[in-house]
Amino acid sequence: MQQDMLTKAEQEKIRAKLEQAVARLAEMDATARKEKAQTVIDAIIALRARKDEIQTRIQELRDANAARASVLRAEIEAKLANFEEEVSKQAAKLKSQSTTAK
Repeated sequence: MQQDMLTKAEQEKIRAKLEQAVARLAEMDATARKEKAQTVIDAIIALRARKDEIQTRIQELRDANAARASVLRAEIEAKLANFEEEVSKQAAKLKSQSTTAK
């Protein structure tokens, strides 16, 4: 039972991070569309696909046994870190383009 609770807590932490990144992505999308920044819009579309992949892995984690859960957890954490990094990179790019366009 302790292992289940830990897994649920970890899942909530991952889900919260993902939701935060997705919210940031939505804000960036609105700004990119307003600025007509097509390269950023294309990157946002690609990031949404990666978000879907992470959500699929989270579902798999819920259904996994302990041995598989450990592997999935590490994979999800790595993918999420990469996703957050890419969202930050695209946000900086969009901010740079918005500043230059003024």
